[in-house]
Amino acid sequence: MEFTHMARERYLLNDTEDTIHQNQIKPTTGKEKRENWWFYHKVHLIVGVIAVVFAVAIVWSFVSKDNPDYNVAIMTEYVLPTDLQLDLEEHIEQYADDRNGDGEVMVQLLYYTFPTGGTSDYDIAQLQASFVKFAADANAGDTMIFLYDDASYNYLDQNDMDGFFGPVDDSGEEYVLFSDMAGLNNLQLNHYAEEGDLETVMNVLGSLKVAVRSTDASVFEKEEIAAYRQDSIALFERLKTGEKPQTAAE
Repeated sequence: MEFTHMARERYLLNDTEDTIHQNQIKPTTGKEKRENWWFYHKVHLIVGVIAVVFAVAIVWSFVSKDNPDYNVAIMTEYVLPTDLQLDLEEHIEQYADDRNGDGEVMVQLLYYTFPTGGTSDYDIAQLQASFVKFAADANAGDTMIFLYDDASYNYLDQNDMDGFFGPVDDSGEEYVLFSDMAGLNNLQLNHYAEEGDLETVMNVLGSLKVAVRSTDASVFEKEEIAAYRQDSIALFERLKTGEKPQTAAE
């Protein structure tokens, strides 16, 4: 074994850089060229596809909800079914108020998927794309209330997002469990209907943590963003206590 190792080293040391380059295997057939291109470009392609999906989602959100009163973020390592997303959105609207005075109460949920346990190129691209979208939305001050799982929180914490969430009460706690929020643990399913239904859903959602954004950011120098946070804190308190405003959607 030692002889083989030394012989290999001698071969590489005696060889020149030009000789090594001359021995490179270059793709010649169409199939080999396609495989070579995919090897070197697959991550970029996947990131591009995800970026397009996010762009379409943003456009759709503007079309379907022209001017939501509140945005609420959900950050998980798994993807929530579309019907369940709709149920959550409609449920939270019951505790929101017509903040913009357009005669309608609208809550838009912003979803960020952080598949931290995945190792595929797609999972890695999804992580990067979600973080970019999250950072952009945070910089714009779009969301003040966040529902998240531990995997997502840990990923953000590793990417210099420490201190993003502020205390939710005088004790200094940074979150309240979904299952301890009276306005969330009474979730009704009007669209999502799978076997196991509500009990299964609550077993998953109940462990999510609900937090509010801290004011430690330059975006709060804008009066409209600071006012939006104050109204969002009021929405958070209503979700916590289960008390609905008189202007809430019936």
